[in-house]
Amino acid sequence: MASKQFDQLKQHNTRLSDMIKEPTRMLPPIKGFENLDLVSLEKAVESLISIVPEIDQMIYVVTQNCTNPKDDLTPDESASIMLYSMEWTSRDDSFYFILNKTLRSENRQLLKPWFLYLRLFIHSLSKLPSIAGKAIFRGIKMDLRNDYPTDKEFVWWAFSSCTNQVSVLENEEFFGKTGKRTLFVIECDSGKDIHNHSLFPTENEILLIAARQFRVIANLNSDNDLYIIQIKEIKPPFPFISCSPMIPSTMAYQNRKLEDRIKICPMDSEINLNQQNLTDQDMNIVVQEAIINKRCKKLSLENNIITSQGAITIANGLNNNTTLEALILYHNHLSDLGVRHLSKVLSTNSSNLKILGIGSNSITDNGIQYLAQMLKKNQSLIVLGLVFNEITDQGVRLLADALSHDNQTLQFLHLSKNKSISNSSFEYLNQMLKRNHSLRELWMQNCSLSNDIKQNLRQSIRSKTNFRLEL
Repeated sequence: MASKQFDQLKQHNTRLSDMIKEPTRMLPPIKGFENLDLVSLEKAVESLISIVPEIDQMIYVVTQNCTNPKDDLTPDESASIMLYSMEWTSRDDSFYFILNKTLRSENRQLLKPWFLYLRLFIHSLSKLPSIAGKAIFRGIKMDLRNDYPTDKEFVWWAFSSCTNQVSVLENEEFFGKTGKRTLFVIECDSGKDIHNHSLFPTENEILLIAARQFRVIANLNSDNDLYIIQIKEIKPPFPFISCSPMIPSTMAYQNRKLEDRIKICPMDSEINLNQQNLTDQDMNIVVQEAIINKRCKKLSLENNIITSQGAITIANGLNNNTTLEALILYHNHLSDLGVRHLSKVLSTNSSNLKILGIGSNSITDNGIQYLAQMLKKNQSLIVLGLVFNEITDQGVRLLADALSHDNQTLQFLHLSKNKSISNSSFEYLNQMLKRNHSLRELWMQNCSLSNDIKQNLRQSIRSKTNFRLEL
């Protein structure tokens, strides 16, 4: 454990000294993303899956740490900052390293896959107060004095990690007290204090926005091979990076159409919000108005634009709720992360939910693992709809195991249109059908089962009374 923490600290220090690859030439400005719509973090990184290794794991880690962010940031906004601060197993595979390498490239076309993330990231940083009138510091174990003569003007094209505590630089693996070292003392107006949203909150990290221009004020040769370069942020002739005007955080999100639609619904009834183009932001309204105020018994949210972030809000609304019995979320974008949040609250038996429909949400076997663990503990769920996802035989094995040994309350399981479910699932299903006594319906239409396997499954239920098997 100590070795792992040391390695993480060492990598963190590497990030704080990531400056030696800044280009010496003036590059084209960074623009083209500033007027894009703000989207969830999960959506913002979809185009980066082939660029950043294991980005799905990174997103999972940061979203778990940003469920209740500070500074009036949303979970997505806070997580976008934490994603940048994260060190991965290899520095070269870290999110910040790949982003900064791209920002330093002369080929601005390489930035296009990053546009949605940059839009969210810079918007999130804009909501944090700027650090002005205080010195911040960067350091590196190299002699860079010849690269930064007095009066030189230059641009740091990448995002720049700094600290407001010189003591942070004294770590021997980072800057230390011996050997050739260069300390940058920076006077700036655009630094953002991100420690509330960093995986290293004790380091008091200050982040400089990308594409900032500076002038060297002084270049000093101190004792013990320490060189101090004092720089000051200056206003460029035109913006080197485009930023959209920020919507004041005091303006709470509103959706009058949604609010009015919910208000006309009776108490303790079904509320249908299908095909309303609802986003994660709308889920706060849905939870407050539909689940809490209207005490709805069935909530339909099919064919909307809800991601894992919206699932967090819904899951929080389910906690200690005893009125909602049916939640229908077909055709959204919950993914495995969203399933995890819902499974977590349903595992506590703090809600009375009986029907959960989450078909067509890009759920893989990873998401099924969360659901299987939930089924081992949940005592209220009767119907589980998982049609048209990305479940394989491994996912069937996980579900069958939970239903064979632990769960005796689920009555209806819908797995149709999962094309990767094949004949290899037969033994798992056969054992489940023999051991489970609560299940009344199993739907597996349009999977990849042969006619022989279908016939074998029909044989498996011959001893069951009033059992419905749809193949």
